[in-house]
Amino acid sequence: AVINMREWRLSSYCIVSLAVLLGGSWPADAQQATVLGPIPTDSLSEVLSEVTYWSGNPGVGDVISALTGLEVATAPLGSPSGGFVYSYDEGVGAPLRRSGTFGPQFVERALTTGRGTTSFGLNVFNATYDTLSGYPLDDLRVATFRGPQPIISSSTLKLRLQSQTAALFSSVGVTDNLDVAVAVPIVRVAVDATLVQEEPAVGTAMLLAGGSSTGLGDIAVVGKYRFWKSSDERSGLAGLVTLRMPTGDEDNLRGLSAWRTLVSAIASAARGRVAVHANVGYEFWDRSVTLSNNQPGPFDQVWELADQMQYGMAVEFEVRPTLTFMVEAMGRIVRNSGQLETVSFDTEYSPELGSDGVNLLQVTSGRLRKFVMVPGVKLNLGGNRLFSFGLRIAQGDTGLRDTLTPLVGFNWTL
Repeated sequence: AVINMREWRLSSYCIVSLAVLLGGSWPADAQQATVLGPIPTDSLSEVLSEVTYWSGNPGVGDVISALTGLEVATAPLGSPSGGFVYSYDEGVGAPLRRSGTFGPQFVERALTTGRGTTSFGLNVFNATYDTLSGYPLDDLRVATFRGPQPIISSSTLKLRLQSQTAALFSSVGVTDNLDVAVAVPIVRVAVDATLVQEEPAVGTAMLLAGGSSTGLGDIAVVGKYRFWKSSDERSGLAGLVTLRMPTGDEDNLRGLSAWRTLVSAIASAARGRVAVHANVGYEFWDRSVTLSNNQPGPFDQVWELADQMQYGMAVEFEVRPTLTFMVEAMGRIVRNSGQLETVSFDTEYSPELGSDGVNLLQVTSGRLRKFVMVPGVKLNLGGNRLFSFGLRIAQGDTGLRDTLTPLVGFNWTL
């Protein structure tokens, strides 16, 4: 495309010019740089929008904010179902345990916990994100202006994004076939951003911004109904409905500000020491998440991300009565989504600005896909107390990605 990029080139030039003005004169040593900031901001989304405003690609900060909030809000919290499964035995007149395994960490099983059975749990995740659409977060080239020289100006964003989530669970067996649960995530998101602006003919400036936010994420309410079971109750079919409420702060990247309803089908089969579980579901959103490149005039494109499909499978193995090993595979696909790519534009040559082209990090057509593997273990600590550990390993991800996310959990069934 051939467009007039004068205003973008001017915005890119301003940060270096401002650094020169504030610094009085540019350092003679080319290795030195003038540092500006940190910029005062009121929210984490403002951190990303403000630090990228002068990059020459003013919309990229809002895109990164939206994709970060999307990842934090839609990442699985873990299964709220209790690790011990009981059903009431009329002959004995008391609940009896029906499963030798303790259940997957994320994928749901068709088995229900049993009438009157109550459990409490805690899952803790710690994610340090490394890439966004395959681009390293510590070296995001958001804008490069070309001219007679290959590079006359470049803007590189160096990001450190982290999230820690503590998900508190409680579930109760209303009947032998119906479980109701609630999950309350407490989320901390931290952002450290540095925009490095390089003008070979002038110098280098660094613009700093950052912050963190802690509070509620999007609370989940879960209902699971088992409508078929085998004679030994270890295999079955069930339906699951999960309602995610917009209790997280969207401006601070802890929620989506959308009511989301996930409807899923669950199948479980067990034989001997092995149990297999499969899930497939569709999540409906009452509002979309908007991505825009913020290009001038008719060249702007807008993506309205809404709804997602989820699927998963898990295999459990009872190593011994007090220890279960499992491997899970999970994926999700967000509808109407795009992904970030470097797009090259030819521009009208300006002798004043010396630019005749620009490469920008932009949202383009594509699907936001995620696929992870999760090996893990659950250990009986005595009584009805379980300790769990797992590693969420990213296998395919076109959005914000943490290659390796550890999980530590605890579950107590009454």
